[in-house]
Amino acid sequence: MIIGTFNNPEYYIGFGERVVRAIQYMLDHDPKTFPLGKNSIDGDNIYFTVSENETVKADEKLFEAHKKYIDIQMTLSGEEWYGYNHVDKLREEIPYNPERDAAFYSGEGEYFKIPEGQFALFMPEDAHNPCVYFNQQGRIRKIVIKVKI
Repeated sequence: MIIGTFNNPEYYIGFGERVVRAIQYMLDHDPKTFPLGKNSIDGDNIYFTVSENETVKADEKLFEAHKKYIDIQMTLSGEEWYGYNHVDKLREEIPYNPERDAAFYSGEGEYFKIPEGQFALFMPEDAHNPCVYFNQQGRIRKIVIKVKI
């Protein structure tokens, strides 16, 4: 997992051209102006979804991990906490489904907030638990960029 900014796409060249292209796209546009729903940058290779969600308590959600896509997540408004742990340190509860590109896990993790203007990049081994609150439930607006591996 990496926490980064959209300011320097070239820093992420080691993750491949698609990751750089996704980060550059966010740098070239104002993410706060994107409409809700799925938006394509390069078909199924790079796309993003803008959503609004209610946050939930960390223990009410399972961690998720993906195999086909890297997740780049950014909170646009509201307070969102993210949980993280390596998939090997969690217990698989729902096996990997290739159609949903997701497996779900239970267990403990480290939780953090990402400062405005920054993102969290999750690789396939990075189980994550987004849309979480600790102090007070609230509504968030966020972007999840999917970059095909």
